[in-house]
Amino acid sequence: MYQTNTYWIITQEYPPAYGGGIGTYCYETAHMLRERGWAITIFIPSRSGASTSVKHVDGIRIVEFGIEGKTSLEYLGYDTALAYEFSLIIEEYIKKEGGPQVLESQEYGGIAYFILQKKHLGYPYFAELKVLLTLHAPSFLYHHYNRTPVYQLPYYWIAEMERWCIHAADAVIAPSKFIAEAIKPYFPKNWNRPIDIIPNPFRVSAQNSIQENADPKKNWFFFGKLTAQKGVFELLKTTAQMWQKGWNHELTMIGGGAHFYYPENSSVENFLKKKYEAEIKSGRLRLLGGMPAEKWKQKFGQQGIVIIPSIVDNYPYTVLEAMAMGQVVLASMQGGQRELIVHGENGFLFDHEREGDLEEKMQQIARMPAESLLAIGKKAMAAASFIHEYQRIYELKLKTIEQLRIQAGDRANFPFLRNTNTNFFAESQQTKGQDLLSVVIPYYNMGEYVEETVKSVLGSTYSNKEIIVVDDGSNKRASVDKLEEIQRKYGVTVVRQSNKGLPGARNAGARAAKGKYLAFLDPDDKVHPEYYTRAINILESKANVFFVGCWAQYFGNSKNKWPAFQPEPPYLLYHNMVCSSALVYKKSGFEKYGWNDPRLEYGFEDWESVVSMVKNGMHGVVIPEPWFYYRVRKDSMVRKFNQGRILFSYRYIAEKHADIYSDYASELVNLLNTNGPGYSIDNPSLDYHHFGILPKKLRVLKKLVRKAKKIPVLRKLILKTYSIIKK
Repeated sequence: MYQTNTYWIITQEYPPAYGGGIGTYCYETAHMLRERGWAITIFIPSRSGASTSVKHVDGIRIVEFGIEGKTSLEYLGYDTALAYEFSLIIEEYIKKEGGPQVLESQEYGGIAYFILQKKHLGYPYFAELKVLLTLHAPSFLYHHYNRTPVYQLPYYWIAEMERWCIHAADAVIAPSKFIAEAIKPYFPKNWNRPIDIIPNPFRVSAQNSIQENADPKKNWFFFGKLTAQKGVFELLKTTAQMWQKGWNHELTMIGGGAHFYYPENSSVENFLKKKYEAEIKSGRLRLLGGMPAEKWKQKFGQQGIVIIPSIVDNYPYTVLEAMAMGQVVLASMQGGQRELIVHGENGFLFDHEREGDLEEKMQQIARMPAESLLAIGKKAMAAASFIHEYQRIYELKLKTIEQLRIQAGDRANFPFLRNTNTNFFAESQQTKGQDLLSVVIPYYNMGEYVEETVKSVLGSTYSNKEIIVVDDGSNKRASVDKLEEIQRKYGVTVVRQSNKGLPGARNAGARAAKGKYLAFLDPDDKVHPEYYTRAINILESKANVFFVGCWAQYFGNSKNKWPAFQPEPPYLLYHNMVCSSALVYKKSGFEKYGWNDPRLEYGFEDWESVVSMVKNGMHGVVIPEPWFYYRVRKDSMVRKFNQGRILFSYRYIAEKHADIYSDYASELVNLLNTNGPGYSIDNPSLDYHHFGILPKKLRVLKKLVRKAKKIPVLRKLILKTYSIIKK
């Protein structure tokens, strides 16, 4: 099923349509592997439209698939929907032609999230897939330094997707030791998965040469994105001070500046233009916008000093491209560039932690003779060529690929990022009713709908099951008669009790259940025929999974979908992430920590049950399919919620589980301060902050916001509009 020497890359960037370091990496990697006999396919989302196109360039197949207009965008935020669509296109191609020996993904945006989720849930076309993840630009790290509100949705959720992808991939590589260490504080304590360090491949053009009579000091450049993380503020602050002292060199800044800078409610470019208006008018500072390295070389045609002042970085291709052209690079110590540059030999390094170091190094370079700088430029070109030469990098990468081929992986457990407790494994899972599924239907005056619910359960492909209907004191004659009819007609077990509310009814059903597995289903809802079978397959195959959920498909008065997500703290404590009224459990786990609390008379008892289980190490997973059918009706319990009832339930849950809430206090405070109360959030993948400023019916503007994330021209337009509205 999986083909040797076949390599697939999923990415958001690939030249020429998409620039950036990730695009350069994918281009260089694809060509490096193709030249050594590998069949390469690049999967990349289209800028517009919903169709899929296939083309071959330099012997590399490029599959460009559309996402605009996809139904996933109706219930998922753009980035999460993109990850979902990646999983669909990969499944389509595996079905058609078999899978690759390796599938490689960027970590950025968490685009492999659903691919990895389906792999670890044992999906037929994903279970054997080998996923290699490469660290490029983790947003959970860079947002911190870009002063982005990191707890704002969907930024926070995308960061969670990225973290989990890094944790769940079969192998992870990084071009620098720096980035491998820099991400660790953003993971749980004691997290320390192996990361192979492999420099980025890069082919230095044979046409590159040093202009022997040039004086590099005449041209001072910044080359990179105009963001705080790239150190533009520190560079300009230092340079402005030097100009005041009489420094007589101009600074040309090359790089896109449409990135939004939250502290100033403006794009970085506009902020810099206002702050340094005098310097720009005097000609000492030039902002040229984005420009490829080759175009930059054609425009200036001379050697220069390239400053890369990142306050945190991975292994920027801007450094490689500049060194490959023989430029003299002055870069910060705060990034993987320090693993390539030898200070004073093939470039220069300065340390942000050392006050005045950037100015000191700039002055040092300004005093050096041109011949010395040209010699450093030659060594820079040689270093870039040698260290990143295709064959050298290929041999390193081949070791990782070979290790991927032979490693079995841990199929007995699901890769939860935050294991809250691991002491349960010694407990026996044995019960009298091996493999029996007990489906409990709590029932109170729901005669109009319950037969449809029972038929749904009976239609399940999982055959070894019992249905237990708990009559919680029904007092309407029609509902009492209907239940008696169903008992005679379908042979269901009926447990009768005085009215104890939904928690009491569920608990009574659980006590009556004989099965190894336990499921709850409200008497007006339904399930897909495959749901119980797939859920129990997961429970049987994963020792550390104690409950399984899925997405919800609304019916009745709504046709929407509600996507559930991996229930892990801290977000689980902020807001319910799963359709918790229709979970399938290992009964032993539910009996230990999952009982519904009768004090939660206004609802949320099923969410509290999930919090209790997860807190005690009995984790659950979500099947990303809408296999739970949730009926929306005018008189449903959800429609009786009011703020008083919601606040009572949220307070009760937080106080009951104060220990785990305390463990994540900082994160929860930030989520609340940034996004408001959890009960106001539908799902964490949606962009409430940008869409919230627009009238609900302006769907065209919402689409522009989505496009703005990917298209610079639109991004500038939307950011400008956003700034005006926010004022």
